[in-house]
Amino acid sequence: MPAHTSKEAALRIDKVLNEFGRAPLHGTVLADSLSSSPEIVLAMLLDALIKARPISHELTRKTLAKLIQADYHDIDILSNSTWQDRTMVLQAGGYNRYREQCATNLGELAKLIVDKYDGDLNNLLKQANGKPDKAGLLLKEIKGMGDLAVEVFFNSAQSVWPRIAPSVDSRSLKTAGEIGIGTDLDGIYNTLDRDPMRMSWFANGLSEVRLEKRQDAIEGI
Repeated sequence: MPAHTSKEAALRIDKVLNEFGRAPLHGTVLADSLSSSPEIVLAMLLDALIKARPISHELTRKTLAKLIQADYHDIDILSNSTWQDRTMVLQAGGYNRYREQCATNLGELAKLIVDKYDGDLNNLLKQANGKPDKAGLLLKEIKGMGDLAVEVFFNSAQSVWPRIAPSVDSRSLKTAGEIGIGTDLDGIYNTLDRDPMRMSWFANGLSEVRLEKRQDAIEGI
């Protein structure tokens, strides 16, 4: 097993976790009830689809909140929604630039989950035999799920799918290198006591540092 990171890097990891760490689905009503239920995993996927687009941090939060308010993390409700329904929900979230394409993608997403995974994305992980690389390939069969969206999904999903931990999206791992933590995922994971939930909070915390341009708050240690 790789050694832990340096003492200085460990202090920076702790600061990212405690000051910037965020639960998966932070800012939504689901953040306090995380589990591997089909609804939570689908909500994490919706979150990744939204965040992978080049739109503002605040807009992604607002849009996800609207999708969850509409219960689109329930595969039955998403499956029974019309294209117009989905367009209106996205518009209410201010998700305008990619609204029509996303409404189409959400409809195709629902069909794929029902047809291929019996309505439950946990079955995708089973088909992948718990292997992150294979799971990533299956996820990219979903319209709108490119490499970045898969990475963002893994940031959160590792909290309920421990077999894919440790995971940090490439943009945030670059931030970890820039602020003196380094990019050795196993070393970081060991420092976090190989706890998938803490790893998820840390990955999301790095995203906050990057998006809020708060690198100086960590580098000063």
